[in-house]
Amino acid sequence: MSRYAILLGAFAVAVMVAGGPSFSQEPGQKGPLVVIVNISNPINQLSAEELEKIYLGKRGFWEWGKPIKMVDLVEEDMNENKSARAIFSAMYMDKSLPALKSYWIRAIFSGKGQPPLVFGRREDVVNYVSQNMEAIGYVRMGELGADNVKSIKILMDNKP
Repeated sequence: MSRYAILLGAFAVAVMVAGGPSFSQEPGQKGPLVVIVNISNPINQLSAEELEKIYLGKRGFWEWGKPIKMVDLVEEDMNENKSARAIFSAMYMDKSLPALKSYWIRAIFSGKGQPPLVFGRREDVVNYVSQNMEAIGYVRMGELGADNVKSIKILMDNKP
């Protein structure tokens, strides 16, 4: 076994022991997350940095001038720390759910923005995005289930 593989294994164990974000699947989950937009939205990819700005309310408009309508998926009957929202927040915003909630409380009371719309079922997220060209959301892979939405590529290399 190479030295690299041993170091990588040791790092993975250290992250699990330290309580880092968990991306393991709960029963009934259908895989990693995909970011979705309306099929009429000309965007096919975003950098992770752009996605973070959108979901933190720091970028409020698409290139064509329409306001961005963010949607969060807060799954019903699921451990909050393993929910799609927790995974999305950790992956793209480097924030835990408590930190994200605190961020939005400060933003709301200082007049600096409004948090994303929240839906409890993936069907509602997909339905909303399919009916709103300006909407962006996320669901688990394999849960698109609508002709009027498309997944977009997120470029991780651009995130500092």
